Amino acid sequence: MYCSQPPRQTRCTTPSGLASITTHFLGPHPLIQHYVTRLNVESTLQGHLGMGRQGILNHAKAICVLIHNILTSPGPLYRLSNWIDPIEAEALGLTEEQKAAINDDRIARALDALASERARGIWFRLALRAIKHWELAVQRVHFDTTTITFFGEYESSVGEPRIMRGYNKDHRPDLKQLVFGLNITNDGAVPLLHKVWSGNRTDDNLHKSNFDRLRQLLGRTDFIYVADSKLATTTNMGYVAKYNGKFVTVLPRSRKEDKEFRHRLRQEPMRWKARLKVPNKRRDEGPPDIFSTPVGGEMRTQEGYRLTWYRSSQKARQDGEDRKRALQKAEVDLDGLARSLEQSRHWGTPRAKLTKQIRGILSRHGCESFLKTCLKRTTIHIPRRLRRGRPAASDSVRLEVRYGWSLGFERDEEALKAEARTDGVFPLVSHNLEKHSRKSILDIYKYQPYLEKRFSQIKSDLSIAPVFIKTPKRAAALLDVYFIAIAVGSLLERDLRMAMRKIGVRELPLFPEGRTTETPTAPRILEAFAPVAWQDFRRGDELICFPLRLNSLQKKLLGLLDIATSIYR
Repeated sequence: MYCSQPPRQTRCTTPSGLASITTHFLGPHPLIQHYVTRLNVESTLQGHLGMGRQGILNHAKAICVLIHNILTSPGPLYRLSNWIDPIEAEALGLTEEQKAAINDDRIARALDALASERARGIWFRLALRAIKHWELAVQRVHFDTTTITFFGEYESSVGEPRIMRGYNKDHRPDLKQLVFGLNITNDGAVPLLHKVWSGNRTDDNLHKSNFDRLRQLLGRTDFIYVADSKLATTTNMGYVAKYNGKFVTVLPRSRKEDKEFRHRLRQEPMRWKARLKVPNKRRDEGPPDIFSTPVGGEMRTQEGYRLTWYRSSQKARQDGEDRKRALQKAEVDLDGLARSLEQSRHWGTPRAKLTKQIRGILSRHGCESFLKTCLKRTTIHIPRRLRRGRPAASDSVRLEVRYGWSLGFERDEEALKAEARTDGVFPLVSHNLEKHSRKSILDIYKYQPYLEKRFSQIKSDLSIAPVFIKTPKRAAALLDVYFIAIAVGSLLERDLRMAMRKIGVRELPLFPEGRTTETPTAPRILEAFAPVAWQDFRRGDELICFPLRLNSLQKKLLGLLDIATSIYR
C-alpha cells in the first residue's frame, strides 16, 4: 500500500471538555485526478457507458474512483468503502453524495458496463487523446504479453475472453489465467493499446490482429513493430511485410539459421567488432556491457529478411556462469549415482535402465555435450563361510562372484571451450530497415525491457493478483481498468523525467530515508504525496483549522510537472 490513511476522526479529552480532531485526507489524489482529467478518461467513458441505473454516480465516475484505488492502495473491491471513507470527496472529483454511493456493488456494475460491446471504442479514443495531448512519438511500438493468474475454477467462463489454463508465465500451470497484451511507445513507455485474450492463446497467433489494430489507430504502416521471438514465424513476418511494414524481433533458437551459425562458432573462432558500450547498471565498479557484431557481411533468413548477430559481454559472462553451475549440479547427481551403484541393490540393474538414468541427469541440467560418462561392469568377490556359528580361522571359505557397476565421468574440455564461443550471442531479424546501422537495430530492440517493467509494475506495485472477483467478464473488465491506471502512471512518469532532463535535475530523493533516484516511477512519485492532509480541531463551539502545508519535495515535484499548488486547497 502506498497511502497509509489515518482515521477520519479522533476523539480526545482536554481540560475544557471533550474534543475531536478531523483529518481531511488528500494524499496523491488531486495529482491523479489532474492526469485523469487531462486524459479525458471520465468524458470518454461516459460517452460510451452511459449513466447506469442510478443518477447519483455514473459508470465513468465509478471507474475513475477505481483508478485512484489501483494507483494508491490496490486491494479487493469489498474494501473500497473503508478505503474511500477518510478521503476528501473533492480530491476524487466527487461530491459527498457520490462518495457515499461508492461500494463494491456499484463498482461491479460499472465493470459490467465496461465489459459490454458499447465500450469497444474507448481504447482508441484514449490512445488518440494521449498521442495528441502529450505529443507522443509513435514511430516505434513495442508489443508483448503476460499472463494474469486466477484462483478458482471459473466454470462459468464460456465467452471470450475465457479464464482457462494455458502456458503460464508466472510458473503456475495449476491455475487458470487470462492473457494480457500491451503495446507501448518508445517515448516514455506509455501504453497505447491493450487486449485481453483467453488463457490458452499463444503469442504467435496474436500478432496479426494486434498489428491490424495499430495500423487502424495510427493510420499508417511505416512504424517499427517490435516484439519477442513469437513474431519470428514465416506467417507473422510475412503479414507485416505484406503491408510494407517494419519490424524488429529476435530469432528463436529453434530456427535453422540459429543452429547453423552456432555450429560455425563452435568449429572455429570468429572476429567481432564492438558496436555499443553500456555502463554497468548493477555495480558502478563493474565491467561495462560491450555489444559486438561479427566482422564482415550480414546474413539473411530463409525468407530473405535481414539477420544481424550480436554478442553481449555481460550475457556471455552470465551464460558461462550458468553453464558452470549446471555442470556442478550434474556432477553432484552423477557422483550420487556412482556411489549408489557400489551398493548391492544395484548389482542386478540392467545397463539400459542405468544408461537412461544417466542421460536423464545430463538432459535435466543441459550437459549432454559437456560430460563424458563411462559405465563399466565390475566383478566383485564376496567370501562366504561354509560353516554356521562363531567364525574361526580354520573355517572353509568359498568366493561368491557378483557382477556390479561402476560409473566414471569427466568434463569434455574441448566441447566446453567450443561452447564458450557461443556465449552471449543472439540474432535480431529486421525488415525495411536496411538504412539502419547494426547499432541502431540493437538500440531499437533494447527498449523491449521497458515493456517488461510495465508488466512488473502491474503484478508488484499495483497488485493485480490475486483477483477477488467471481464473474469472468468483470475480471476481464478489471484488466481494462488496470490498463488505464498504468497509462495514467506512465504519463506522470514521462512528464517528470522530461522536466528533469530539461531543467537539469539529475536525481530526486523519492526512496525511503531520503535516498535518491535518477529514474522516478509513478509509485514513488505518488508515495511522496501520501501524507498530505489537513485537520480541524473542534471543542464545543470552538473550531481551529490546521491548514494543509506541502513540504519542499512535494512543491518541487509539482513545479517540475508544471502543476499549480492550488490543486491542493
